[in-house]
This record gives sequence, structure tokens and C-alpha cells, in this order.
Amino acid sequence: MNYPNEAKLHFLDYWRVVRVRLGLVVLIFLLVVLTAGIISFISPKQYKSFATIEVQPDMTPVRIFENQPTGAALDPKFTQTQFQIITRKGVLYPVIDQLDLCHRWGTPGLPLPEELAYGRLQHMMSLQEIRNTNLIQITVYSTDPKEAAQLANTIAQVYMDQRVQEQQNVVAKSLEQLQQEVHQQEDAVAKAYTDASRLRTEAGIIDPNPDSLENSSRVEDSSVLSNQEKVNDSESEVATLRSRVAQLDRLKSEDLMRTASLLNLSDPVLEQKLPLYQTAQAEKARLLNSGLGHNHPDVKAAQAQIDTLEQQLRQQIDSLRRGLATQLAIAENSLKARQENLNSSQAVQQQKKTVSAAYLDAKYRYIQERKLLETAKTRLNTQSMERTMPQRPAYFRDRAEPALFPSRPSITLNMALGVVAGLAFGIGIAFLLEYLDTSIKTMEDVERALNSPVLAVIPKNIHVLKAPYEDTPDAEAYRILKTNADINRKKINASIISVVSGGPGEGKSTTVCNLAQIYAVSGAQALVVDADLRRPAQHRLFDLENRAGLGNYLKGDVSFDDAVQGTAYPSLQVLTSGSASPDAIGQLNSPRMQALMELVRDRYEIVIFDCPPILGVSDASVISTLVDASIVVVQHRRFPRSMLLRVKKALDGIEASLLGVVLNNVDIRHDENYQYYTSYSHYYTKSGKERSSRKGAARTAPASSIKEDDY
Repeated sequence: MNYPNEAKLHFLDYWRVVRVRLGLVVLIFLLVVLTAGIISFISPKQYKSFATIEVQPDMTPVRIFENQPTGAALDPKFTQTQFQIITRKGVLYPVIDQLDLCHRWGTPGLPLPEELAYGRLQHMMSLQEIRNTNLIQITVYSTDPKEAAQLANTIAQVYMDQRVQEQQNVVAKSLEQLQQEVHQQEDAVAKAYTDASRLRTEAGIIDPNPDSLENSSRVEDSSVLSNQEKVNDSESEVATLRSRVAQLDRLKSEDLMRTASLLNLSDPVLEQKLPLYQTAQAEKARLLNSGLGHNHPDVKAAQAQIDTLEQQLRQQIDSLRRGLATQLAIAENSLKARQENLNSSQAVQQQKKTVSAAYLDAKYRYIQERKLLETAKTRLNTQSMERTMPQRPAYFRDRAEPALFPSRPSITLNMALGVVAGLAFGIGIAFLLEYLDTSIKTMEDVERALNSPVLAVIPKNIHVLKAPYEDTPDAEAYRILKTNADINRKKINASIISVVSGGPGEGKSTTVCNLAQIYAVSGAQALVVDADLRRPAQHRLFDLENRAGLGNYLKGDVSFDDAVQGTAYPSLQVLTSGSASPDAIGQLNSPRMQALMELVRDRYEIVIFDCPPILGVSDASVISTLVDASIVVVQHRRFPRSMLLRVKKALDGIEASLLGVVLNNVDIRHDENYQYYTSYSHYYTKSGKERSSRKGAARTAPASSIKEDDY
């Protein structure tokens, strides 16, 4: 597919539609522009006045505490919201009442209803936001410049007064709420102070600074610490004694003597006897080592001394063991008593700590509530002072003044819009008519409907040829028709053809006349038969008499040679329609008509029958069944495609051979696509002379000449 070519073709089609209906487009354009101009001149002159005000977003409500969240800093819908507020009845009704617009705009004795006055005022005003600012421009249009300025200023003033009043109401309500919160906070502070004082008195706590958290420590009991130390000492003593008793119990008697010095028993007897015992042991060992036996008196004396000392040591150690056991029991009893004292002191201390913690918490709450109260009082005093200061959430930047010149209607703008609307409306109507027009517009329409080739495209305003032997563009159109017809005739060996059309006035008679002249100029023996017995035309086109013709021949009144007439061309003859007959269809369907066909087939090279419209009467159908082939003449942009389809069905119904189609009366100045099929005019160099000769021929033509559209 070649999409670029299709797009170009579509564009050319659009341009062709505009060119074809250029007159209509221009007419509609002029009417719209003229209407816009008339409306602009007769419309009442309106004056424009505007007031500019600066609006601030709603002030933040009074905050009771510093950590209270604030509202949004910027609302993107703020300006649009203010637009709606200004144009609503809440603002405009007071303006109407203040300026007494109901009586001013009403008739004497009949004031205008307030609702109608509101609608009129709303229609007169417009609002505009100055970009990237907080400025709003209130514009009013009126036929009275002073009234426009007064309305703009009054609307702005009423709106600003309402904003101030609303803001004051918000502040007053916030202050009232703040005062209530302050009273509630004072009650909370008093209650917290009472609770702290009660706990302090009940616990017997001495607090030198009850209004501050500084130097506030929790109560600690010194007796608990002392008892804890005593318990620790007793536990250490009991552990030591238990260790020594355990060591003595684990040692055997023979080992006790050797290790007694290592036990650190701290006994005077042991300290005295142990050295003697050890010395005796050493002496006995020395004697034995010197060679003395165990029975030697010295050895026995030493052994006796050892036994005596050992018995004394055992007795002393047993005495020490019993003393350590007694000390251990005493120490354990003392430890138990001290633990009981410690537990008792800890319970007392825990009770005191609980009371102290409750007091400290109550004191903390009291101090916090007091701080909140001080903050609330500070905010209350600040907001009370700010309320006394002027608050302007909206104020004038520019007051409206009476305009010196009218601003409506804008003639330049209205005319420009009229031009644009006129072009758009004219072109739109042209395309609408093109869409609604179902007539034959292109050669493709013909070929799709009839499935037959287009033999020639005949330009518009071509009448009967007066000098077809000259090389003129008008004659060349029919030369093309003759050439294409001859090519198609030779394929089916057709020498007798009929020229039909769907309806009257499509130019078939003129086509027959001019085509016959072209054949005559080429030297071919040609015959034109005017078979339209009801509305004949060939005798007028060839400027002949119609006293005797086809009708007379078919009735047998005259012979063929008496009925046929010569023309200015030696090789061209015409058989006019002759006298009318009420039984035309019967004559055309008679054996004499068939004999006529055989006669003219032998005598002429080409015979052309001018038939009546095929859809109007049945004459053309009868003739088309007798001839070799038929040519259909279709007038460009006249009859709908449905008529062409009916022509096709009519020819198919009688099994007629369709030679081709002539697309007649085409305005090639507007339909540029047809210039490719009629571009032969560009080959003629003496175009000016040819046009002059054609115009002169048209001027010298007899008054009886008939336009192409008539036949």
C-alpha cells in the first residue's frame, strides 16, 4: 500500500470539494462576517471597570498550647473557593440591597425580583486571578461606566467586610475556647498541688523546695545499709569457722600433728608444745640414724617424751575443735538474727520508697500542669492583644474607576471571529453537502456502478459543434469519444449503437449530434436516428425539418429514402423522429423497425440512435435490444448513484451490450482530476484565437440552438 499517495489523494479530494462549492463557501462566509459586523455595530456599548483586591488565606486559629499543630500553610483551592464565594448570593444579595438594584433595574412601580437582579449582576461580573499572586480582579461590564465602577467597588467592599467579620468571629470563638481551657488548667493545677501536699504530709517527707524538681531525691534508710554490713560480716565469719571445722574433721590423728602448725589455730598451748614435739621427733630420728636401736635407753626416753607431748597436743586440739564448733553455732545464730533485722529494715525502707515515689510523681504532675497553665495564660494575653490590633484578610489594591471608552463589543475581535467562523461554517456546509450528495462525481463512481469503461469526459458548457473539422478543445473531447468508441466497437463488431441516459437533461442528444459530426468529418458514412418519438431534438440541433421521419417510416407513410435528410456533411444523414404517434412503443417493436436495422447496417458504417431516457419510458429498452451496443450518457454531479444502478439493471435486464459511458458536463476548473483526461487543450497553441472563434460561433448560432443540459 502506498499510504503517502493515499494521503495526498485525500487532501486533493478535500480541496476539490471546497473548489466545487467555492461560491457557497464564499456566500456563507460573507453572510457570517456581515452578521458579525451587524451584531457588533447594533449591540449596546458596554464599559469595563475592575477593582483589584489582595486576599490572604484564613488566619491560623488561636492555639492554646505551643505544640498544638497548625493548619496548612497554603491551600491550592483557596483562590477558586474565593471566586465561588464572591459570585454567590451571600455576597451579591447584600450588594443588591445596598445599591437598591431591584428598583434601579426595574420599571417604575415594578421592581425587579431579587433573584433576577442576582442573575443579571452575576452575568455582568467576571473574576480573574493574577498569576502567582494573591490578587483577585473583580471586573464588571455595564452600559453605564459609573455603574460598572460602583458595582465593582461595592462587591469588593462587601466581600472584604464579610472576610473581616468572619475572621473576627473565628478569633473570638478561639479566645473563648482558650479562656475555658485556662480555667480548666487552673483547676488541674490546684488538684495536682493538693495531691502532692497530702502525700508529703502523710509520708512525713520534708521537701525544702516543693515547687521545683531541683534537689529532689528519693528517701534512703541508713539502718538498711548498717544491717546489710553486719549480715555480710556474719556471713564471712560463719564461712571462715565452717572452713576451719571442716579442715579439722577431715584430718586424721597422725596427720593432725604434722599439719597443726599449718592450720593457724592461734592457740598458746599448741604454740608451746608443737616445737617440743617436733624437737623430740628430730632427736629420735638422729639417734636412730646414729646406729642406736629402738630398745636403746636414749631412744626409748625420746619416744616416751614424744608420746607425752603427742597426748597433750591431741587433748588440746580436741579442745580447740569443740571451741570452734561452739563459735560456729554462735556465729550462725548471730547471722540469723542480723538477717531478720535486715529484712525488717528493708520492708520499712520499701514502704518509704513507695510513698516517696508517689509524692515525687504528684509533684512532677503539679509542676507540669503549672507550666501548661503559664503557657496558656501567655497565649491568652498575646491573642487578646492581637485581637485589639487591626486584621485585614482582604484589602484594596486598586479601586475601580469609570472607563472612558467602551470595551464591548470588540469590533476587531468579533470580525476576526466572524471570519474564522464564516470560513469554518462555509467549509463545513460544503463538506456536509458533499457528504449528502450521492450523485456521480468521479470516473471511479461510474466504473464501480456500471462495471464499464468511461469513453470520454465532456467538459462543461460545450454545445453543438459548428466547426468540428477545426482543431478546437471542444471538438477534441468528442474525437476522444469517437476513438474509444471505435476501439470498443471493433471488439464486438458493432455498427449500430444507441445513446441512452438515466433521466432527461443529461446531454445525450447533444452528445449524439456532436459525435455524428466527428464521424462525418473523418469521412465515415454515418446516420443519426432520432428515436425519441416523444421529445425529439435532432432536427433542431441539425436545423432540419421534422415533417417526415422515423415515425412516418414505421407507419409506412414514406420510404426510407424519402424520410432521411442530408446535412452539411456529405457523409452524414439524419433520420428525424417525424410525426408523433400514440403507439410509439408498438412502432419501435414492429417488424418494420427490424427491417430498418438491416437496411441501415448495410448502407452506413456507423448508425447512432438517439433514445429517450431508459428509466422514463420503455422505448430505449426496446431499441437497445435491437442495436449492437449502447452508450450511456451520465451528467456529472446531477443524478444520484442509485439512478445509475437502475440504468445498469435495466440494460442487464434486456441483455444489452454496454459499449461504455460518457461523463458529461464536467466542470474541469473545479474538478482537477478530470484535467488529466481533458488536458488536450494544452496542446493547442492558438488558445486565444480558438476561444474567440468559439465565442463567435456561439454568437452566430441560431436562436433555436439548445443547451447541452436540455438534451
